[in-house]
Amino acid sequence: MKKIFNKATERRITTKVIPMPSDTIADRIISAGWLLSQMDIAGGSRACRYVGGRAVTVGLEAMAFKAPVYIGDDVTIYTEIVRQGRSSMAIKVQAYAESRTGSKPHKVTEGVFTFVHIDENGKPKPIKETAKPVAAKKGRAKASLTDIFDHEPTLSPGQELSLRTVPFPRNRNQNGDIFGGWVLAQMDLAAAVRARKYIGGTAVPVAIDAMTFHRPVSELNEVSFYTGIEKTGTSSVTIKVEAWALREDLKKYEKVTEGSFVYVAVDKNRKPIPIKPVI
Repeated sequence: MKKIFNKATERRITTKVIPMPSDTIADRIISAGWLLSQMDIAGGSRACRYVGGRAVTVGLEAMAFKAPVYIGDDVTIYTEIVRQGRSSMAIKVQAYAESRTGSKPHKVTEGVFTFVHIDENGKPKPIKETAKPVAAKKGRAKASLTDIFDHEPTLSPGQELSLRTVPFPRNRNQNGDIFGGWVLAQMDLAAAVRARKYIGGTAVPVAIDAMTFHRPVSELNEVSFYTGIEKTGTSSVTIKVEAWALREDLKKYEKVTEGSFVYVAVDKNRKPIPIKPVI
């Protein structure tokens, strides 16, 4: 495969996830299999954006696990397209973890995944057939490929990406859409991440001030959860969460849900304590 250099290949945050107790092997350590699966999901998501269609994993280069991941760590997965062939691409995937205690993000593992673009019959398909051209800017050459990252939602001041994940068939309801409860659970996780960073300690949910479901989420939509500080009290903070889904046609993000979550700072005995914001 040849190396490629254009805007579409930049290193990007593709997934932000939080491992749970069910993902452990022992002593609060998250299994390597869970982390590997999240990296594969991130790489596959980036590959599908890049080709504008379906892509499947066909290979993985050697990996080394530099540090363990623990329950509740904020795991950010970056992807970068490093090589491209006729119907395949190599994507470098790096995973960083930030502990609940607020340590600096540190790399825990990385690897290079190979994906192949396929048609509706599962046969390899040339990437150039579905590649999207980048609009040329004055004084700059026109790049050959782009991806949906160029069309992410425009955020309000103070908003940031707190979680990005993909629902699966097990998360569907009887109508084939994703359960509202799944979306709500992910929004709660995103709000918890933002509240924890703002407080610099433990935060527990105490209320949902408002919740609006604008549109349903479908299977395999990539869903991004953006958070902002809405208001604060002596020991509480209200986090506004917006959920945006990247639809199957890869043309745009669409806001599907938004709500406000109230968290309270607590000590080791779960008693409310005054907030001393760290961010």
